[in-house]
Amino acid sequence: MQTIRRIYLYVMSGVTLGVIGVGLSMLLDVILTSSGALQHPNGNFGGDYGNFGGSSRQMVSQAIALLGVGVPVWAVHWWFVQRGLASVRPGHEAERGSPIRALYLSIVLVVSLAAWVNGAIGLAQGLLADLTKVSQTFFIVDPVNSATALAVGLLIWVFHGLIRRQDLASGPVHGAAAWLPRLYVYGVALGALVIAAGAVEPLVVGLVSTPPSRDEFTGVSLIGTGLTCVAWALIWLGHWRYATLRAMADDPRGIDERESRTRLGAFIATIVIASSYTLVGIVRTLEAVIRPLLGMEPGENESLAMLVVEPLAIAIPWAIVWFGHARWLHRDPATTDPLRRLHVSRLESHGVAAVALAFGAVALGWLIGLAIDAAFGGLRTSGSEAFPSAEFATWLPMAVVGTAGWVWQWSNVLVRRRLNPDEEANSTIRRTFLYLALGVAVVAGLGSATVILYRLVGSLLGASLSGNAVSELSTPLGAVVVAVAVLVYHGLQLRRDQSLRSEAPAPLAGPAPVGAPSAALVQGADPSATMTDRTLVLVGPVGADLDAALDAARAVLPEGIRLEEPSVWSADA
Repeated sequence: MQTIRRIYLYVMSGVTLGVIGVGLSMLLDVILTSSGALQHPNGNFGGDYGNFGGSSRQMVSQAIALLGVGVPVWAVHWWFVQRGLASVRPGHEAERGSPIRALYLSIVLVVSLAAWVNGAIGLAQGLLADLTKVSQTFFIVDPVNSATALAVGLLIWVFHGLIRRQDLASGPVHGAAAWLPRLYVYGVALGALVIAAGAVEPLVVGLVSTPPSRDEFTGVSLIGTGLTCVAWALIWLGHWRYATLRAMADDPRGIDERESRTRLGAFIATIVIASSYTLVGIVRTLEAVIRPLLGMEPGENESLAMLVVEPLAIAIPWAIVWFGHARWLHRDPATTDPLRRLHVSRLESHGVAAVALAFGAVALGWLIGLAIDAAFGGLRTSGSEAFPSAEFATWLPMAVVGTAGWVWQWSNVLVRRRLNPDEEANSTIRRTFLYLALGVAVVAGLGSATVILYRLVGSLLGASLSGNAVSELSTPLGAVVVAVAVLVYHGLQLRRDQSLRSEAPAPLAGPAPVGAPSAALVQGADPSATMTDRTLVLVGPVGADLDAALDAARAVLPEGIRLEEPSVWSADA
């Protein structure tokens, strides 16, 4: 019953909040334009705001109508929402820790943040365009609308941020009410980082290629791109610093923050995304270097310097993000725990290895297809000289970079496996990676094999098939070859892990009294061997990764001592 009530109250609060936002924006639009502080780039939409003309009167009427309806309805529903938090109410703790409340506040914070940040960027772009005397012929943002979005979005964001802060400061919350605010903080930080780093490339290219004074469109674009980079970098810095300060606190919230999976997931997601972009930048840089070696001249509006500078503008910022976050992760207060550190190392190496493997496998499959086409006289390599050279220049760097990246990260995996084979064989992260590699390879192989079979069966049946058979089959054949190689290697790795688990000492037949010896039912072992056992319960704070702790504990146990899952005991247990 309370759940339905909460859903109703928060949905109506959100709807009426949107109505209030639209009404405030329209009212501010009229005020700013009529005062002469800001002007729409393309006029006042047919009205004379300076004289408070007909168009402005209509907008004021609409704004007052929206506010006259939205404000009281929102106030009533929000009063009911906040009344449930009063300490005299019997369910006030349940209301404060409600996942519905946490979800509502997180959604409002994300939407309002995007509105006011983009509004600030648009407003600053308009002001800078005026200061630098750049023509607004190509201006694509409205300073008035940007200013209203900034004011209204910031007001809503600050208000709900204070509400969320008050909720969290009143005491601990658990479950979705705890991780949804974290998801907002880390999700916004990651999104802002992607936008800011992605703006570096067009900014650098625009600055190097064409001076802003020579091209009005380039000048306006550079102003917007630079502001986007700076604004979202500041948003990332603010949210990440807030999360880091929370994680460094010694109170219960700080402990939960340090050990939360959301924080760890944000680190790993950032590292994986940054590694992907870094590899892309390195591949494109190598491609720009290889193309002249293959006799390929730059295009009409291209230069070798620009072909190298552009991908470097991708690789360098993202490499800084990658290694910077990796360093922060290993210095994070939570990683002082050896169990957590082991878990982090597994996630990092397997995550980056997966990215590099995808790069290398795709490129190798394409290169093998080119080799097959050349060996059997296909049209891809026997026609225009530029086409096979362009393909080769594209896929060779990707194959080299992807394979090298995979070998680099996989060597760390192999070192851990060599040091602790049994524990690595039982690692959930390792098994997930192996099964993921197998699954993707199977899907890719099946798709390519289907194309090959279709072509072969069609030829046998005398079907009319267009195109050159060798050219159309070369890439699928290359994909099948690589898929089989990936399947065989990772399948053998998985089989070795399974053999280690099967060769491990079998579980005891039943629980013996504490401290009493029990017969070890180990295949091939001396039947007279005895073992003692203790029943342990692994506990930890909310959000702690107990699986990682268990894996790390197994890794440091002396020889002959092991930890068994409860499921291995017989039914008598």
